[in-house]
Amino acid sequence: MTIKVWAGNRISEPLRIATYTYGNNTRMENLHPLADLIEKIFGTTVELKSYNDINDLVAAITQGKVDISFISTMGSLVLNNGQHKHSMEAVLTMEVPQNASVNYRTAFVVPRESDIVSLKDISRLKGVRLALVSPESTSGNLIPRSVLAKMGISSVESFFGKIDYAGSHRSALEHVLDGRADLAAFGSSEYTEYVKKHRNHSKIRLIQLSDPIPLGPVLFNKSLDKNFQQELRQLLTSLHIEHPAVFAKITEGWIEAIGAERFVAIESNYYEIYIDSKDSNGK
Repeated sequence: MTIKVWAGNRISEPLRIATYTYGNNTRMENLHPLADLIEKIFGTTVELKSYNDINDLVAAITQGKVDISFISTMGSLVLNNGQHKHSMEAVLTMEVPQNASVNYRTAFVVPRESDIVSLKDISRLKGVRLALVSPESTSGNLIPRSVLAKMGISSVESFFGKIDYAGSHRSALEHVLDGRADLAAFGSSEYTEYVKKHRNHSKIRLIQLSDPIPLGPVLFNKSLDKNFQQELRQLLTSLHIEHPAVFAKITEGWIEAIGAERFVAIESNYYEIYIDSKDSNGK
């Protein structure tokens, strides 16, 4: 690693920007325009990397291999669960207006002919089979557990007859379609797309939507030059105005970022409301 002089201060080069892969989506194409812009403005080399999943990204962060990270809400909570030493700080997130027609939420769905009318109905039923997305999913694991905990179901493993991690939001939906699950919880955009396609022929029924979920943060390594951090914050918070095409490309990398309008600064306690549910296994 070399050191580059910037505005009279030293920053590491290359600047290591990292994210995680979901399915076949590495997000590299979405972050390349931003990397090119940073290189042009600050005159520093940028190295982009997409780790295989959230756990690999968290490991790289704890090993000091990341300067800037685009991470999910769940990933941020895992990183800060007290078991990982790191020097990253959540400084920004993408903002979706509260009154937007599209918000990042969890959809709870059942088969169309199910006797389950509302989520409260499951409390009187035995052996309900639940499909979630993956242990690392925010809308397909963290938020469903949080919603259920508020209903008094502190351990989904003890309450439900069977729990399947489907592997993707689409697969969780399909668990309900083909009878493998009585209830599924996954990102609402997957539900919206399904209903839009099938309309009156839908074989599933929505019984509850969660409150809007905050999008994952942008993390900065606290060891980066402070002036550089400030300039980079300013670049990102004005990106939607000064470089709208670059901002739009970033939002396309995350389906939950549909409708996001800009990057906004956040405080360190921004995600604390979800801390009680940060253990993906409900412990």
